[in-house]
Amino acid sequence: MSTQQDLQQEVDRLTAALAERDQEVASLRTRLTLDESGRRAPIVRADPEATDVAGSETFHEALHGLALVSRLRIGAHQAALSYVPDGDFKAAIHTHSFSEKYAHYNAYDVMPTGDGIWGLVVRTRAPVRMTTDELYAHPEFKRFSDLKNGHGLEHPPLPGWLAVPVLRRDGGLIGVVQLSDKFEGEFDQADEDQLVQLAKFYTATFELQFVYEDLRRLTGALRQATRELQRSNAELEQFAYVASHDLQEPLRMVTSYLQLLERRYKANLDQDASDFIAFAVDGAARMQTLIQDLLTYSRVGTRGADFEPTDCQSVLEQVLQNLEVAIAESDADVSSGPLPSLSADASQLAQLMQNLVGNAIKFRGDSPPRVQVEATQRGDDWLFSVQDNGIGIDPQYSDRIFQVFQRLHGIGQYPGTGIGLAVCKKIVERHHGSIWVESQPDAGATFFFTIPKDLESLPGPGLAATTGGPAG
Repeated sequence: MSTQQDLQQEVDRLTAALAERDQEVASLRTRLTLDESGRRAPIVRADPEATDVAGSETFHEALHGLALVSRLRIGAHQAALSYVPDGDFKAAIHTHSFSEKYAHYNAYDVMPTGDGIWGLVVRTRAPVRMTTDELYAHPEFKRFSDLKNGHGLEHPPLPGWLAVPVLRRDGGLIGVVQLSDKFEGEFDQADEDQLVQLAKFYTATFELQFVYEDLRRLTGALRQATRELQRSNAELEQFAYVASHDLQEPLRMVTSYLQLLERRYKANLDQDASDFIAFAVDGAARMQTLIQDLLTYSRVGTRGADFEPTDCQSVLEQVLQNLEVAIAESDADVSSGPLPSLSADASQLAQLMQNLVGNAIKFRGDSPPRVQVEATQRGDDWLFSVQDNGIGIDPQYSDRIFQVFQRLHGIGQYPGTGIGLAVCKKIVERHHGSIWVESQPDAGATFFFTIPKDLESLPGPGLAATTGGPAG
């Protein structure tokens, strides 16, 4: 499987996960009435005046809204909420929410680092609740309480402290929410229970951001892979130009001079010399054929036409006309069932069918070739089959035959360079399909390939075809 296909599948997975999380957030969305007077605000659904947390314009604004919700739902003067992707506080996004009591200290922006008093929540993945006395007596709080901001303002006292983790479904830490300075008295068990429930709601919002970040990262990687593929295709196109011009000209020259040598000095050459010249000419001709075939292979993806409505029955009829001589010489019988009309590159579809039918005629046994072409609907695809009664293929070679220049027979035993099925695979790949063979030696072969029924709705040429059997 190619790197680009891996990335595309991961992007597709994350996009689906993103849609799932969006739906979950929508279903869990709780509209909260915020009361600055200090009373706990009841949960209210479908309140047009409530803060729509999940619909915030940016994730940072969403965090701030959630911190405000936490503070006012429980009833506290200060709240801090941290989104900590993968438990990495260096990459964390933090926000504070203060009441009017802390207006003088809003510039104070000490954020958690994952150690100190916050480390208790990080390490235990469990809520931590302390009274004022317990907080200031705790050794992990000493460093925080001594901090000053850039203006030299000491942090005000923190009457009581309550913090709970925001956990992923697998138990991983993705955030921490903390409250301090309760409106009335110390934080109690009811406050802790309520903040734990709010944190469960925040999980969906945090995981949504987590998926966004993964999707953004992988989309960037996919773009990079696409750029690399485009660069590679450009180099392949350049090679194709060189192959079609610069490489073939020396071969033509070698062949021409060898033939000229044979004509002029034939009377002076013994049989060995004549044979050597013939071998050299044949080798140059085969090299020229290999270059032409490689050029054909390279242009499947770079010179293909747009997908347009194509009558497969008409395509097969054209193929049979092209193979008319081979069919007559071998006394072949080629028949077909009804073939569909679908969106495809008609020229490449003809090349695909001609290679498969031509191979069925070429690799024949003692009996005249009998070839049957069929097409049936299979889910969202059209499943095509080309069945013959030829020499068959050992199943151990069922993947190898689709590789470039892979031959199962010696040179001269059957014509061709061994690139035809590789071209077939690449054409099917471009059409978002799969290709495979089912066969046994001396029992004929059936080649299958699929083409989506709604190819026009797919995003451009396929990234990779498979050759792994009917499941595709």
